[in-house]
Amino acid sequence: MAGDGACAPPCGPAARAASAGGAWFDSADPAPVRDHVRACEVMARFNAQQGMPDAERMEMLHGFLGAVGEGSTLSAGAQVDYGYNLFLGRNCFFNFNCTFLDGAPITFGDDVAVGPGCSFVTPLHPLLARERARQEGADGAGRVWERSLPITVGSGVWIAANVTVNPGVTIGEGAVIGSGSVVTRDIPPRMLAYGNPCRPVREITEADSVADALAEAGIA
Repeated sequence: MAGDGACAPPCGPAARAASAGGAWFDSADPAPVRDHVRACEVMARFNAQQGMPDAERMEMLHGFLGAVGEGSTLSAGAQVDYGYNLFLGRNCFFNFNCTFLDGAPITFGDDVAVGPGCSFVTPLHPLLARERARQEGADGAGRVWERSLPITVGSGVWIAANVTVNPGVTIGEGAVIGSGSVVTRDIPPRMLAYGNPCRPVREITEADSVADALAEAGIA
């Protein structure tokens, strides 16, 4: 599937407005809408090919996602807004039904593990209802105002099941995020964090090593 025409670069500068990372833009503009439709089509084909080896399936996403590191895998049910703002490092694993709303860049380091049902959401909308509602311009076209802030996940992070990571968040290298957490602010490196809102609980140290238990079981 590599080289599939649906995986061509996005539709010009106007379509890339979604990746500006902070400026308000019209998400109902035809260019980003076109890119979103294209992304849905690509992911529908990707998710339908569960019988293929992982490496072959991931080849379908080369040239569509911003980056696909060697050895990285997206499981069935993965969804993206645009695709070209999603950057995967090496040897990352994403379990079933993960969602990436990539109006701004979503960047993962190497060796990241993500549980099922996780969402990484970069878009923000106006708080006032009248500004959030779809508006009609003088030309009769609809307007939907949106801005997006990037998400960065460091190398070696483990994010457990059903976690939501909000716009503008950075999760530091080696951190662990407990299941069901809603991450609204940055998490420092090598911290165990969980809750709604997600908060650092304690540092992860060598005392957390399971090396002795693995050796005792004869599997290390």
